[in-house]
Amino acid sequence: MAPRSERRRAGNVGRILALLALGLGVFFVLGEIAARSLNLVDRLNNFPRQLYEATDDEDLAYVLRPSLDTIARGERVVIDENRMRVAPDAPPADEAARTILVLGDSVAFGYRMPFEATLGHRLERELERRTGRPHRVLNGAVEGYNTANQLAWLRRFGLRHDPDSLIVVFNLNDYDYGPVMGASGVLTTDRSDRVSTWSLANLSDFYVLLRWLGKMGVQALAPAPPEALDDAPTGGGQSFDRFDRFVSILRKRYYHEPTDERWAQMVAALRGLRDEARARGIPLLIAILPDGDQIGVDAPDLTPQKKLAAVCENERLDCLDLRPRFETGAGDLFLDIMHPNAEGHRIVADALADRVAGEGS
Repeated sequence: MAPRSERRRAGNVGRILALLALGLGVFFVLGEIAARSLNLVDRLNNFPRQLYEATDDEDLAYVLRPSLDTIARGERVVIDENRMRVAPDAPPADEAARTILVLGDSVAFGYRMPFEATLGHRLERELERRTGRPHRVLNGAVEGYNTANQLAWLRRFGLRHDPDSLIVVFNLNDYDYGPVMGASGVLTTDRSDRVSTWSLANLSDFYVLLRWLGKMGVQALAPAPPEALDDAPTGGGQSFDRFDRFVSILRKRYYHEPTDERWAQMVAALRGLRDEARARGIPLLIAILPDGDQIGVDAPDLTPQKKLAAVCENERLDCLDLRPRFETGAGDLFLDIMHPNAEGHRIVADALADRVAGEGS
């Protein structure tokens, strides 16, 4: 039997360890409450981390977090229980309304847009004005999604809403690899960094905050090589920063020689969207957005639109090239080279209304 002094020492060590564990537990609980209530992660890295949660679905690495009301990039964003962006304090839907489901990425989602300025909301109001009947436009877009992700989302979530019409807002980078939720709690294209639904990076804002505090100032984007900008469009178009122009040039270079698996996966996803819509008798429209450096300039590189037009013809897809409509606009139409501003969203909504207003009559 151990001497009393040793038993007392062991008891003291046990109590100290228990107190340390309790203290750490309280520290993490209070830290989690503070991180979530003050939205510290988003303020630290300007990334709306609270919007997303990881999944274990191979084709759908992350989805929007349901039943969420938050501020993302300075705008109020409300996500309903169906994981779709909705109007704040939206009234119940009219059961007699014609339902249009919009899929897409950050543009259709409404990147840096108040809800009332987004193309989906504008489309809903414009269709009601033109037809005199109620419409409901569901925003099924998610920032970062490519065409394959959109197809997976449609199958998992979208079809349950039994839409009367389907619109895919296609961005010129939708051929690229879709991002995943990474170990730092933000989206990344490094699939080796993908986390599971049970990762602390998915569950804990405070954990993500600590990781970001540890990495602050370590990472920075490399500047665009000057030689990559030699063929950047000039003339009457809107000006964009150098990095945006560099990325846009890389996108267009890909369209000139789309030979790797990304192109085949994109075409297969478009075919899958077509087949899902046809099987249910749902009209499908693929609306192709331009890049900002294709508008208001002399001799823009239209290779992406030409290549996509060939895909639409071969796959018998109903596609709408939105670039001519943007050319009719006045003033600046983009927040950055990929994201239309409020006036750009209005142009898209009007063009879509022209095409789908009579489908349900």
